[in-house]
Amino acid sequence: MCTVIVGFDPGADTPLVIAALRDEMSLRPWDPPARHWPDRPELVGGRDLTAGGTWLAVNPARPRVCAVLNGWPWDGSMPWEGVYPASRGELPLRALAHPVRDPLQGEDPTRYAPFHLLDADAHRVGLHSWDGRCMDTRPLPAGVSIVVNTGLDPHDPRAARHTPAFAATRPDPADLAAAKGVEEIWGEWPRLITEAAGATPRSVGADGQGDPSGLVARADLGQGRIWATGSVTLVALDRETVRYAFTDAPADAGAWRMVEV
Repeated sequence: MCTVIVGFDPGADTPLVIAALRDEMSLRPWDPPARHWPDRPELVGGRDLTAGGTWLAVNPARPRVCAVLNGWPWDGSMPWEGVYPASRGELPLRALAHPVRDPLQGEDPTRYAPFHLLDADAHRVGLHSWDGRCMDTRPLPAGVSIVVNTGLDPHDPRAARHTPAFAATRPDPADLAAAKGVEEIWGEWPRLITEAAGATPRSVGADGQGDPSGLVARADLGQGRIWATGSVTLVALDRETVRYAFTDAPADAGAWRMVEV
């Protein structure tokens, strides 16, 4: 996961809306969102088949969502360097299994590569950032925020470019449970994502011609290796309801599908 757009307003009809873009190697296998974990049957999310975890999951029984992004190490090394005993994809599952609001209770962060863990419901949104040396925990403010691999960073080119458009169109369905379909729930946000998918990507390869403010990524690393935004998740929740949509074709406005929760 490389970009999570969060619209949070505890006083709104729908307090939380999220658009989460997953950037990953195209050959890394995964399953689309479903109830994949027999030991956690209440959770719904996409499953990474390499490590068994997830980039984002929801708990519809206690409306809540957790997502994980790769973080940047404190020493400036690349996020993919190093060997760690645990996968970051376990963190959303472990967090949602906790009935308390400390999603990292009992966790040893040194077991994981640097990460940003977003933990959110209708009442609060927290961001827990581990850089390999220090843990930073902060609440996200009301409004629209964009979380990237450097965390809550308003100076990141993606955040600076796209926050105004997503803030101006922040959806707020009056009756989330009764709302039908992607457009009625998330309004203009799917269109903004489709438009971003048709623009210059964040990276087109080693020639450096990509747009650093691009919301959707694509990089040809050679020898058949492609790193790209392979899927997008939409979540909306209030105090009783979770709605979930997903696409693995961000450039296709008709490819969104609702996920049963």
